Amino acid sequence: MKLINRIDKISLITLILSVLYLVAGNVLSSYSLIGSIADFAFKIVVFLYIIATFLRYSDRSRKIGHNLLDIFFLTVLLSIIFAKFLTPDFLSSGIFRTLVALIIAVRCFLVFFSAEDGKSVRSISANALNNPAKTILLSYVVAIFFGSFLLSISAATADGYVISFIDALFTSTSAICVTGLTVVDISSRFSRFGQIVVLLLIQIGGLGVMILSYFSAFLVGKKKLSLEDKITISYLLNDAEASSLSKKVRKIIYISLLIEGVGALLLLVFFIAKMGFSLNTVFFSIFHSVSAFCNAGFALFPDSLVRYVGSFYFNFTIASLIVLGGLSFRVIVNSREFLIYKFKVNILKKNSPYVSLSTNTVVVLLITVILIVSGTLLIYFFEHKSTLLKLDIKTQYLSCFFQSISIRTAGFNTLDFSSFTVPTYLVIIVFMLIGGASGSTAGGIKVNTVGVIFSYLVSFFKESDKVVIFNKMISKEVVLKSFMIVLLSLFAVFISTLILSVTENFKFIQILFEAASAFGTAGVSTGITPDLSFFGKLTIIFLMIAGKVGPLTLLAATSHKTEENNVEYPETNINIT
Repeated sequence: MKLINRIDKISLITLILSVLYLVAGNVLSSYSLIGSIADFAFKIVVFLYIIATFLRYSDRSRKIGHNLLDIFFLTVLLSIIFAKFLTPDFLSSGIFRTLVALIIAVRCFLVFFSAEDGKSVRSISANALNNPAKTILLSYVVAIFFGSFLLSISAATADGYVISFIDALFTSTSAICVTGLTVVDISSRFSRFGQIVVLLLIQIGGLGVMILSYFSAFLVGKKKLSLEDKITISYLLNDAEASSLSKKVRKIIYISLLIEGVGALLLLVFFIAKMGFSLNTVFFSIFHSVSAFCNAGFALFPDSLVRYVGSFYFNFTIASLIVLGGLSFRVIVNSREFLIYKFKVNILKKNSPYVSLSTNTVVVLLITVILIVSGTLLIYFFEHKSTLLKLDIKTQYLSCFFQSISIRTAGFNTLDFSSFTVPTYLVIIVFMLIGGASGSTAGGIKVNTVGVIFSYLVSFFKESDKVVIFNKMISKEVVLKSFMIVLLSLFAVFISTLILSVTENFKFIQILFEAASAFGTAGVSTGITPDLSFFGKLTIIFLMIAGKVGPLTLLAATSHKTEENNVEYPETNINIT
C-alpha cells in the first residue's frame, strides 16, 4: 500500500506540473526543450496512474466491486487513449491532454483524500484551517482558480477566440458561485469542452465543494466522516445536528441528480420539438436543467431565454427547477416526507409515523410564495405600459411570473432588462438581495433571515420581549445573526457600489443593480457586465464570492480570535432617539 500511495502522490505532483504546462502552452511553445520535458512527464503520469490502479487490486483481499469508481475512471481513460490512438482526429491534442489530465487529477485527489496514511498531511491543513469558514472559503477559491485555468486554455474556447485570464476568472467565479453574470457569450465564445467545464463548475458550486468531495471519497471507499469533515459540512449545510450527516449528504446528492435528471428529460422533449434529436439537443437539455436547479442562470443562447418567452411548458419547467433549487435540501426533504405521510394516511388509509412540516419549512414556503406573487404583480404594474406592451396579455403575465422567480436567484431572463424602468430596477434589487433559502443553491440574505427579522419587528411593535413565529420562540442569537447578515450584506453592496461608481462610467442605478445582482448571485444585468473595467470585474468577483459563502462565513474566515477579556466594564447610556 505504501508503494501505491507513493506512486499516487508522485503522479499528482507530476500531473500538476503537466497541467501548468498545458495552461501556459502558448507561452512555452517556443521553448522546444521545455515542451519535450513536459510531454515526457505527461506520458509518465499516465503510465504511473495505470500501473497504480492495477497494483491497487493485485491483492486478492481487495475486491473490485468495493470501489467501482476506480474502474469507471480507468475505463474512461483507456477509452479516450484508444480512441485517440485509433483515430487521431477524434480529439484535438489540447482537448485530449486536458481530459486525461482532469481524469487523473480527480482520481489522485480522491485517493489522497481517502488514504489512511494521508491523515498526517491533512492534519497540517487542519491546523492551518482551524475553522470551518476558512475551509469552505478556501475550497471555493481553489475550485475557482482551477476552473479559471481550464477555461483559459485554447481547447476551452471557440476557434480564433482568445480569452483573457481575468475573463476566465470571472466566468469561473460566476459558475462556481452559481451567479450567471458573464463577460463573454458562452454560447459562441466557448467550445463544447469549455461549456462542459462551465457545466461542471455550476454543479460543483450548486451542491458545494465540500459535499461533493465527501461524496466522491465515499464512492471510492471512505465510508466515515472525520470530526473535521462533520464540523465543516454541518457548517456548510447550516445544520447543527451532525449525527446523521453521512446519510444527509448522500440524500442531497441523490435528490439533486434525480431532480436534474427529470428536468433534463422534460427539457429534452421541448428541445427535440424545436431542434430535432441529436447529442447537441441532449447536452442543451442537461446544461439548462443543471443551470436552473443550481440557480446559475447560464444559458446556451445569446439572448438567454428571450426566444422562449411565450412557451408555458418551457417557462414552467425552468421555473420549477429554479424554485426547487432555491428552497434548500432540508425543506425539500421535509416537504417530501410530509407529502408521503399525508398520502399514506389520507389516500392509502394506512398507519404511518406522524410527520409535520417544520417551522423552517413553513417560513421558507410561505415567504417564497409571497415573493413570487408580489414580484409578478409589481413587475407587471411597472412594465405593462412599456417593456410588456408588445406582448399579448397571456405572455405578459407568464413573463412576469417567470422573472419574479428568476430575479431572486437564477438570472435567466425572458425580457430585456436594459429597457426596464427605474421603479422596476429598485424592486428587482430588493428581490435579488433577499435571494433564496438558507442551505439552498441560491444566494442573498435568505428568506429565512427575512422571516426572523419580520417576526422581530412584529414583536417589537407589540412591545414583547419574546420573538415568536408560528407559536415557536426564536432565540436572541438567531435574531442577532439575522441583523448581522443584513447589515454586512448592505455594507458589502454599498462599498462595492462606491468602488464601481469610481471605476465605471455607467448610470448609478445600473451600477447598484450590478452590485446587488452579484452579491445576491442572481445573475441578471442591465447589459453592462461585458463592458466592466479590470477593477470593476475584480469587484464583482469579490461580491459573487461573498454572496455565495455568505457574509458571516466570510467574516469568520477573515477574522482572528482574540484572547477572552474577563474584565467587566461599567454600563453607560447613549441617546439613540
